[in-house]
Amino acid sequence: MKETELVKRLMAGDREAFDALYELYKDQAFRTAWFLSGNRTDAEDIVQDTFVKVYVNIGQLKSAEGFRSWFYRILTRTAWKQSDSRKREFPDEEILIHADIASEAAGDGNPEQIFEREERKKLRAIVDRLDEKYRTTLILYYYSECSTKAIASIMGCLEGTVKSRLFSARRKVKTELMREMKKEGAVYEQ
Repeated sequence: MKETELVKRLMAGDREAFDALYELYKDQAFRTAWFLSGNRTDAEDIVQDTFVKVYVNIGQLKSAEGFRSWFYRILTRTAWKQSDSRKREFPDEEILIHADIASEAAGDGNPEQIFEREERKKLRAIVDRLDEKYRTTLILYYYSECSTKAIASIMGCLEGTVKSRLFSARRKVKTELMREMKKEGAVYEQ
């Protein structure tokens, strides 16, 4: 069944349609929430709160075709609100480091996998240091695969602003990656 039909059924009060939409969105919503919050537990809370808000406020949705943008607007605002009100108890980097040490000790992962894991951690750390609006724009664009038009709707800004933020965020990430590579001696100045 098409997403639009499910949304229309949900708007009419069909609980099974909500369950189907949950199944359709839960994984991508979790990944997006995890990238926004940087923490698995917080991401689970964000997703749960988002779906509760969707269920309770579905009557406020103007058209079924706008569901995806409306959903991600609720998700990102819930994540922002949670990050403002709660600090992490301990950084998820510590969990990743301990998991990597454990997997290396167990002999898991070849050198290529270990290198890729390290590079993803570096990239993640750089993205985490970005201003919230730049970070959210990157995450929605690359990980949630939202269009610039959809991101503008989600974030309540103009599409040109989204494009500008994407450009600036990419430049900032590139600059930081180059700085990291220079520190490691991987880039030689000419």
